[in-house]
Amino acid sequence: MIDLTRHRSVVTGAGAGLGRGTAVVLAAAGAAVCLIDNNADNLNDTAEQIRKTGGQVSVIVADVSSVDDVGNAFSTINETWPDGVDSMVNVAGVEFFKDYEDITDNDWDRQIGVNLKSVFMCNQRVVRLIRRRGGGSIVNTASVQAFATTGRTAPYAAAKGGIVSMSRDLARDLGPAGIRVNTICPGCIQSPMLDRSYGSAAERIKGLETLVSVVPLRRVGQPVDYANLVLFLVSPLSSYITGQTISVDGGMMCRLPLT
Repeated sequence: MIDLTRHRSVVTGAGAGLGRGTAVVLAAAGAAVCLIDNNADNLNDTAEQIRKTGGQVSVIVADVSSVDDVGNAFSTINETWPDGVDSMVNVAGVEFFKDYEDITDNDWDRQIGVNLKSVFMCNQRVVRLIRRRGGGSIVNTASVQAFATTGRTAPYAAAKGGIVSMSRDLARDLGPAGIRVNTICPGCIQSPMLDRSYGSAAERIKGLETLVSVVPLRRVGQPVDYANLVLFLVSPLSSYITGQTISVDGGMMCRLPLT
């Protein structure tokens, strides 16, 4: 069992889905977690779930695409943990589908802001806190859509591809400071984001059946499938792993379309 007692972790997008699953798993391993999300109600629900099991948790309501919000959030984290942070997990994300010619400047800015710029801003600020601990781990969330897309989601795919490249650069730059940087690419994982990608309950059922049919493990992933990999990557068990991109997709990316 991985023991994260005395470990401190910041998790964005912690109000639901993969972010909530990650926060719960890290707290269960003994980590003190600081949760960031723009939905206060969802964020408090996650925190309450952690507190019920005796976990250590604090919450910050913030829009991670906002320079001011991110600055204020990390000022608070610095005050709460003046001697530093051990890990940063960037999970916050948004996705919607549109034909390429219908994508507006606002659509682009929103998806790049939440999905890519937020990762840059949060990592830039947390590095100073991780250095105080003598090193640590950053886990960034991309997507299988960084490599092969479903279509109609160009800004999302662009942002996720950017995360993969940026993470490699960070791993190279931050390695001498003992800071490891890795990327997880989720596939079909059960989450509110996945549910919102369908227009109706009937479309959701049909869509999930189609997705499961192309996943070799023949099931939709759960947030804990993602969270368990995060747990490994922020723990000492992965102390010589950095600059890697790992898919959590049930084997989806290894399957040719017609086989």
